[in-house]
Amino acid sequence: MLLEEHVSLRPYNTFGLNAQARYFARFASADELRQLLALPQVQAGPLLVLGGGSNLLLTQDFVGVVLKNEIKGLEIIGEDTDTHTALLRAGAGESWHGLVEYTLQEELSGVENLSLIPGTVGAAPLQNIGAYGAELQDTFERLEALEISTGALRVFTKQECGFGYRESVFKGPLKNQFIVTAVVLRLHRATARRPANVRYGAIQETLADLGIDSSEPTPST
Repeated sequence: MLLEEHVSLRPYNTFGLNAQARYFARFASADELRQLLALPQVQAGPLLVLGGGSNLLLTQDFVGVVLKNEIKGLEIIGEDTDTHTALLRAGAGESWHGLVEYTLQEELSGVENLSLIPGTVGAAPLQNIGAYGAELQDTFERLEALEISTGALRVFTKQECGFGYRESVFKGPLKNQFIVTAVVLRLHRATARRPANVRYGAIQETLADLGIDSSEPTPST
């Protein structure tokens, strides 16, 4: 954990724009984030937290502090044999698409329609990402987030996140007040024989063009 000065943000935004940050640091845990938030340069603001940099357009140098979320970890933390579901905890700095690939490797379903969405796990709940008839809230269990003003770690349930279409409380009443550190999803086991979600019109049309019955695909295919 190191606070650097005058750092190019070209590697950290998908547009590859060469704006500079007055200060820049990476954090790989909630404790490291707390230490950074306590620094006078960070407290002086402004503050920008980066995930994958896929939803960021830099038009000029950033005069404050840029913190890069690199909290990693993908772990199955619980199983429910009655519902054939499992709880997956993911660090906020993990690649979202990497998470989707991991779920398929572990024979878990529920987020496969959200594959190839750019960005990190921590950004996913901020706007309730969605694609092809599925949204994050469909599998969301809870998230952990650090309050910027106090350094306290808080757990948010689905209801407390206030999800809507590309919406959450983190874009509204709680904007710029919390930094997501981890997300927990409830996913289905392959033993549940849960069919793939192919209700979205474009998916059905593609399957029809390929001569595939819409009841045949599995989440991994």
